Amino acid sequence: MKGPEVSASNEVVRFSLAERLAHWNHAITFLVLLVTGAALVVSGLPGLLGPDTLRLFGQIHRWAAWPFTFLTVPILLLGARPAVREWLRECCTWDADDRRFLRLFPREFFGLHVELPPQGKFNAGEKVNSLLQIAGYPVMVITGWMLVYRDVLPRVIVMWAQPIHTLFAFLLGAAALGHIYLAVGHPGSRAALSGIITGKVSRDFARSHHRKWYESLIQLGERAAGGPEPGR
Repeated sequence: MKGPEVSASNEVVRFSLAERLAHWNHAITFLVLLVTGAALVVSGLPGLLGPDTLRLFGQIHRWAAWPFTFLTVPILLLGARPAVREWLRECCTWDADDRRFLRLFPREFFGLHVELPPQGKFNAGEKVNSLLQIAGYPVMVITGWMLVYRDVLPRVIVMWAQPIHTLFAFLLGAAALGHIYLAVGHPGSRAALSGIITGKVSRDFARSHHRKWYESLIQLGERAAGGPEPGR
């Protein structure tokens, strides 16, 4: 028999159901917050949308803040705690391959062929994005709720919360747009999208894009099966 994440099929499991639910809750609510928030603060848009639409966007923005704040982390902690530990450990572990990946990746991003170094379950770009989300999420949550309850907070706190909230929204929004492009539009990486939809990616994708992680799964499978992977 194989290890828990390696089967005889042409796919390997990359993300559990809980990881996928947490990802999609975070992604969808963030995009809703980004669009509705931009409508509230970007110069010219409030006048273009009109007061009724603007009021609706404000309500949607506040509604989306609830699942954004209170669902993602509990889903991960209750349903994917070992995966969270692995994710955090990888995000905080950097080697020469990661640094070389970051140097070469801009060329890959813009469609130039380049031989990227082997990566773990999360490549260096995904690690950077993860660290941005980890750092930016509490800032967005804290400053966002400060703005919701601005009427009961000292004026100076609200004055600082607004620009910080807006700055981080656009920073994380830019990272999200890059992430979406790589997942949907980039020919070299869009095969990763199946991992966050079905939980599985092809062996070929895992081997070519996350070789270190794939080889660790194979070794795990060999120890469980008492022999090498067929065909190796």
